[in-house]
Amino acid sequence: MRRHLSSIAALALAGSLAGTALAAPAGAAAADTGPAATLTTATASSPQSPLDTRIRWNKTVRRGGTITYEFKSTNKGEWPTDLAGISGILPAGISKARVVGKSSATECAVDRHQVFCIYGQLAPGRSTSVKVRVWLKKSTKGTALAQFGHYSIDVPAGVDVTNEDELNRLDVQGQVDYKFFKTKIVR
Repeated sequence: MRRHLSSIAALALAGSLAGTALAAPAGAAAADTGPAATLTTATASSPQSPLDTRIRWNKTVRRGGTITYEFKSTNKGEWPTDLAGISGILPAGISKARVVGKSSATECAVDRHQVFCIYGQLAPGRSTSVKVRVWLKKSTKGTALAQFGHYSIDVPAGVDVTNEDELNRLDVQGQVDYKFFKTKIVR
């Protein structure tokens, strides 16, 4: 458990050092209606191990039904990932949420309306998958809006990721991308 918590702390510090906030960019409010959305955009400093993440989800669902979000992330870089994974804010009006499928090297946590996963080390060209399912309340109507993103942060060899002073001195390269995903709720 200690390794998991120190990785989360390192991710938060490295994300702020990369010059990107863990919030959606101003122009990200438009939802993607294609069969699978791709989260790839250039950031201020390009990482050595960028991720290409494909997301599939239900576009329509009945009241009280379930929405399943399937993530498949591939390392498109030349080096293995240091810290990589997905995070997101789940839609309002859900009764519960669970991670129902993941690789054994992936650590995930779900807390009410948030999900956070850290992948194990991904070699170049390798992929991993995560499946998150949310159950809607019968009273939920309209549109369910979720926000998901992936991150990939490169930490130089020999760096103590729990030492904030050391991380502040370094130029840590990273990628943090978020998008919104809409699901229409029908009768």
